[in-house]
Amino acid sequence: MALAPERHIGVFVDHYRARGAQRVRVYFDGPASAAPRPTAVGLSDDELTLCDDAFWASRGGRPASVEARQRIVYADAYRDLQADWLVVVDIDELIFGPVDLAAALQAVPAGCGLAIFPTVEAVWRAGEDMNREYGAVLARKSYSGPGWSELGHLLYPGAGAFFVRGLLGHHMGKYAVRRGLDCTPPPRIHEAKRNEVPLKAARARDPRTGRPVRLLHYDAISLDAWRAKWDRRLAAGDTVEIGRRRCRQQATYAAARETGGERALFARLYSLNRVQEAVLRRLGLLLDIAPAPRSARH
Repeated sequence: MALAPERHIGVFVDHYRARGAQRVRVYFDGPASAAPRPTAVGLSDDELTLCDDAFWASRGGRPASVEARQRIVYADAYRDLQADWLVVVDIDELIFGPVDLAAALQAVPAGCGLAIFPTVEAVWRAGEDMNREYGAVLARKSYSGPGWSELGHLLYPGAGAFFVRGLLGHHMGKYAVRRGLDCTPPPRIHEAKRNEVPLKAARARDPRTGRPVRLLHYDAISLDAWRAKWDRRLAAGDTVEIGRRRCRQQATYAAARETGGERALFARLYSLNRVQEAVLRRLGLLLDIAPAPRSARH
């Protein structure tokens, strides 16, 4: 489910086509006037669903929170699933590294209904052009070891309260779910259960190389994209399920927006100086990434 400009949807579709997805679907949760043109982003007409009034009316009404809408969309996609696996991710989440996603899913033991993709978060080096979309060249990994909370405050003075396990966005990762499972309640973004018991999950790995399948989260595609995202959140006022640290980010962003300080805030949160980079490398919590290719359509 997306509310993103056409060029970002194009990048997403091209990426997952190249990864071998049998079908890519986008649920556009915005006004019809802003909806992407299917052919412009590499979708067929039946792969783009407009979450308009008729869509929500047929599903009992449009929930106020984005998370509640996501759960409805997830269940909708799973009911219609024809492939062996369903992967539900956000527009800013791309499979990372030289891995064969199809082979990794085929290698998941038959008794496992889920294949988990841990999150890594794209960040810039200090001084780089933070307005180059998908231009980040580093990715920080989550950290769950001793002192994980204190590490955030030490690495990011004054901003540690925004981080959980080393990341600004979610640290739980996302997963692929097999077709035909009796998921009650229906699958959700970070979990799937049967009768309230979590389904057995595997860490997805490429069987040829043993590399884990990771999800590269562009929590900030660029400075301008980040600014537009938080402006939308402020306008919507939707804080029902975003959590305390995201609420802190929103309040801090709102204050920075009033004073013109959002660029400096962005740099504090999404770029690493030499000391921060050195510490994360020493701890094994930093990966080098290549800037993501832009969609050939834009």
